[in-house]
Order: sequence, then structure tokens, then C-alpha cells
Amino acid sequence: MQGTALAIVIGVVAARPAAAAPSIELGSNPTAARTTEYSETATTAPPPEDIETVTVEGSRQRSRLPIESGSQISLQEFELEAADLGQILNRQQGIIVRRTGGLGSAARVSLNGLSGNQVRFFLDGVPLELAGLAVGVANVPTGLIDDVIVYRGVVPARLGADALGGAIELRSDGDIVTAEVDATYLVGSFGTHRVSASASVPVADGGLFVRAAAFFDVSDNDFSSVQTLIEPVSGAVTQESVRRFHDGYLSYGGSIEAGWFDNPHVGSLSLRVFATGATKELQQGPSGFSALAVGEAERSGQSLGAALRFDVPIGNVARFFGTVGYTRITGDVVDVSTCIYSWLGDCGPALREVPGELGPPTDATQISDNIYLRTSAELTVADGHVVRLSVAPTFAFVNGEQRVELPGDAIDPNEAERSLTTVVVGLEYELTAFGDDLETSLFAKYYGQDGRTDVIDGGQLVGTDELGTNNYGAGLVARYRLAGPLDIEASYEFAYRLPTLAEYFGTPGLVEPNTRLVPESGHNANVGLRLRPWAGRLGTLRGELNGFLRSVSNLIRLESRSILFRWSNVSSVRNAGVEVASGWVSPGRYLSLSGSLTYLDARNVSSSGTDALAEGDRIPNQPYLFGSVTARGRLAKLFQSNDSVELSWTSRFVNSFSLAWESLGREDSVPRLDTQTESSVTLGYRFDAFGERVAASIDVQNVFDAELFDFFGIPRPGRAVFARLLVQVF
Repeated sequence: MQGTALAIVIGVVAARPAAAAPSIELGSNPTAARTTEYSETATTAPPPEDIETVTVEGSRQRSRLPIESGSQISLQEFELEAADLGQILNRQQGIIVRRTGGLGSAARVSLNGLSGNQVRFFLDGVPLELAGLAVGVANVPTGLIDDVIVYRGVVPARLGADALGGAIELRSDGDIVTAEVDATYLVGSFGTHRVSASASVPVADGGLFVRAAAFFDVSDNDFSSVQTLIEPVSGAVTQESVRRFHDGYLSYGGSIEAGWFDNPHVGSLSLRVFATGATKELQQGPSGFSALAVGEAERSGQSLGAALRFDVPIGNVARFFGTVGYTRITGDVVDVSTCIYSWLGDCGPALREVPGELGPPTDATQISDNIYLRTSAELTVADGHVVRLSVAPTFAFVNGEQRVELPGDAIDPNEAERSLTTVVVGLEYELTAFGDDLETSLFAKYYGQDGRTDVIDGGQLVGTDELGTNNYGAGLVARYRLAGPLDIEASYEFAYRLPTLAEYFGTPGLVEPNTRLVPESGHNANVGLRLRPWAGRLGTLRGELNGFLRSVSNLIRLESRSILFRWSNVSSVRNAGVEVASGWVSPGRYLSLSGSLTYLDARNVSSSGTDALAEGDRIPNQPYLFGSVTARGRLAKLFQSNDSVELSWTSRFVNSFSLAWESLGREDSVPRLDTQTESSVTLGYRFDAFGERVAASIDVQNVFDAELFDFFGIPRPGRAVFARLLVQVF
């Protein structure tokens, strides 16, 4: 979920769009997949097909990594765990995923100190929201994703993104050459069931293929938490552990894709259609800590869309590739209850004079029609010299309705016609020299927006409001391969982040519009040293050390305005930090250790406005020290020639952090979230059954049943047990 828990908008989860095999990939940059993979098994598992590995003098490895590279997370490494995508991301350096509950809850993903819309998410090069995936990467079914690429800071021009803090791209399995069926089922605590399946079939010679994917997720999320209870007669206040009774989640979806790959006449071409939906009950208000529970309000959404993907070679020196698509997103908010619920699930005895548990009564629908294009033209002008032009326009049209009766002849603000056009253009020059040891990329970007909305004031249409902005950015990325397995990389970008539809036009019943927003802008610098997997007598080592600096102006933040909220440009922020990740795999892969640690110094540098009163303070409500460690033991060939048993333990900690400006109160009066540690243990077994590949596991999460809070007053689940089964049929 973007933004904060105050503006949860339950979206929809989509089934996996397909991507062709790396050599014939549809609508993507041919270099995009060739990234640095730092998994615990990276030195022993087969490398991705599109990473060229050259072994020199036994233990020395050289990997051809394009300058548009990020850190790759192979989800195959986690196939014996019940961890969801949010938990997997939480183990990576520089990333923290904060959630407002269990499965399907809102989540805020932070990358090097920037979060919300400052970090963009993609699926095979298409923004998640336009690909139909849930608003919030944490709830994406892992069974439909092959790997994840994390771009820290500088975002590839081909993605057409206006991001300040980096990007996270999900990639789906690209095998369409052979027939394959994958199915995953997870069952566990709190009434949780997650099912996903995908199939791909080449149906004829000449590259014709068909594939499909589907998923179904459901959870009651009825875990226990300590809440405040008020006795209705005496008014006595007590603290008791109670089960959540209105926090359920349901999502479902499916897609089908057909087309050609590597066709001598059209190159690669495919059409994908999808339909998805989701519903999330709401148990707490945005303030979190409250003696009153929410017992009826809920949000839901649906998504329908189609995407045409193409990749056309032009001779041996050029290619034209991309995606053009249409997506309709429908979101519903229902909050009309007159009940006053206690945490025991009781209604009454008193009733609300005005309906609505979260604010004014709302029974609203918002519809967004989106047409988008993500296209790139690439020309190799000489050996080691590539020029690339990327154009990414998005056209969005929004309207809706409010079914709560309005007084007199008042016009529903949700019926206002709104439109927003966003265009990002990138021009890039890529140079490879010194036998591929030096790689550099120079790029420039254009960020443009144009929008229009009806203005409704006092229940009457009083006119129209227009908005528009034109901005330019540029940057440089350079990587040099030092002696042996060491790489050094540095990058700088001056970038813009354009306001979104929700920030401009608000959310029915929660957030009022603000068309006076201006884009966020920022300087983005990174420098890092990488130790590529290096094998020695004592095993294989790998590591990464990065330093980063982010300086953001005109930061967009959600502010309270009486009953409703509004997005506003309020402050300037400077983030500086360091992150480290390392790992070791023993000879024979019997034991592996890995870990990550991140330190962030995020400061308010506002010199005007209300935030200037706290100039120099650390940004509140943001973790600044966190890390994780994983130990895994493995035994192979126990009952079959290619089976294995694995036992793993993962612990993660987040240091204590303040929830308010530290200089605006006494040190002992500033509220804080205490240091938190959570651990999980997994026992898994891989084997063959009837010629098919099977992976089964049992996972215990939050082993010590710790009280966990990512946000003040909003608990996360306690101890939970899950079982997961994966079957692959080739």
C-alpha cells in the first residue's frame, strides 16, 4: 500500500503476467534480467540463463552485468518457506516493510529511507497497479513470481518511472519453450489458505504458445491482541487479550496469454487478459490505538485489463520493444454502520447519531480507466556503444459515485470528472570499455503531467481546475570491475516524483483533493562495493557494502484536516546511510549463513513551514537501524538421488524509534516503539514423486509469540504455523 495506514485503499491482486524466455523476452530490455544475484545458494544453484558466467583459474568468476543492474532475489531460494513477499523483502538490506496487520493488510515499503509513492513497483516492466496486482507488493502470491530485482536509487529509464527512492521489479517465470505446470497450496493459522497455479504450453511449431495463471487467497486474520475494553455500565477500563473479529481478507484472479515468440516475421508478440478482485474487512481506524473496534466497514476492488507485448528486432543492430495496455480499476468503500463496537464484537448498547465508523458515512465507488504505453527503441551504434530511447505515457480517467443520500440537490463530489496524463521520457547512452571491465550510462529524463478536474464546492459545480508540470532530470551510473571478484559502482541522479491520482484527487470518505501539489524533487547518490560469489577451500563468500544519500524537497505527506485528510507539500528531508549484506556457503552446501544490516540517518531539513520548528530532528515514525540473519542446514540424497532436507532459522530485529519530533517535547515524554525481534523456523523436504518435482515444508513464524507493532497501536500476528506444498509438472 502506498502512503500511510491512514489512506488504505484495498486494491486487487492479479495473476502472473507472462514473460518469455530470456533470449526471446517479450517487451523488456535484454539487459534488464542480467543482474547480480546474491542468494544463499547463488554459488551452487545454476545461474539464470541471461547471466553469462565465466570461470577463470578454478575459483575466479566473472559475470557480465549490464550497467542497468540491480540486486536480484531468486524466489526459488524460498520455495521451502511459507514467507510471503513482504517477509522476503524484509530480509534484504536497505528495505523495511511495515504492515498494519496480517495477510491483505496495508503495508508501507521503505527503500533506503524513502517510502510510499517515492518507491515504484513493477511487474515485468509494467507498474503493479496497471498490471492488476494488489496495491501493496507485500500481498503478491509468491507462487506466481520467479524473482525480484531491487533498484536502489537510480531507476532504469526503460521503466518510465518517476521515483526518488528506487524501484522494485517483480518478474514472472519466462519458460514458454516447454510445457510446464506449477501449483502451490499453503494452509495455516488464522484461517489462512493460499492457492496459486500456472501453466504454459507451446501449441505449435513456429513459436505459438498459450499460458494461464490463477490464484485464490483467504484469511480470517483472527489473531489475538491486547486491546482496551470499556465496561458500558460502570465505565471501567481494562486491558485484555481478544481475538480480532472483523479483519478478513479475500483475493482472487486469473489471466490467460497467447502469442508468438521468436517469429521470423513479427519477432515476439503476445496478448494477455486478466480479471481480479479483493475484499478487506477493516478492524481498526487509522489512529490504531482505540477502545473502539471497527465492526462493519470494508473496502474492495476489482481490476480488468489487457496488455499487448511486443519485441521486434530491426536487423542485427536495433530493436523496438514494449507494452501497450488498458486497465480498469474499481474501488469500493462501505462505512455506514451506526453500531459502536467493543473489542468483544458487541454492538451497542448506544448507537452513533451519525453513521460511519472511520469518518463521515461513505458508500462510494471510484472507477479509474487507464491507458498506458511502455516502449523503447534501442540502437547499437558500435561495439560497446548503445543508445536507447524510452517513452512511457499513461492516460487516466477517474469518476465515481456516492450512494449515501446527500441533502437537497447537492452534487456528489465523487461524480466529478477527472483526468490525468503523465509522461516520462528517457534518453540513455551506454558505454562498455576496457574488455567490459568499465560500464557507464549517461541519461536524461523528462517528467510531464497534465490534468483536469471538475470543482464541486458546497454541493454545486463551480467550475474546473487544471494542473500541469514539466520537469527535467539527469544522471550517471558507472561500474568498474576491480581485481578478482570485486566490483565498485557509483551513481547519481537528479529526479522528480510526480503526484499520483490519489494524491491529487483524494480518496472517497478519507482524503480530500489537492490539485495544488507540486512534484517532489531530489538528489540521489550511491556508492557501493560488491564481492561477487567467490569460492575457496572453506566455502563460498559474497558480500555487498553500500552508502547512499537522498536529499528530497517538497516532500508530499498526508496531513489531518479536521475530519478528513489531505496530501500536502510540507517538508524537506535528507537521508544518509549505509547498508551491508554478506553470506557464506560451506563446501557441499551443508550449511549456509547470511545476514544484512542497515543504518539510516533521516533528518528534517525544512527551513520554513511548521516542520521548521523541528529542523535537524530525525524523521519520526521511521526505523533507522534494522537487520536480519538466516542460518540454514541441508542434507541431500537421503532417500533419492536428488532429494534434500533443509532446516532454517531466521531472526530479524528493528531498533527502537520515536513516533514524534524529538525536540518538541521532553526526552521522556516522546512516544516510542520499543526494539522488536521476531524469529521463524522452517523444516522442508524436496523430492521427486511419480517423476514430478515436489517441495513440502512446515513453517513456524514469530516463534516466541512476541508482541509486534510496525505502527503504534496496530498489532501484527502472534505465533503462527503454516504448511506449504509445491508441485511442478514438466
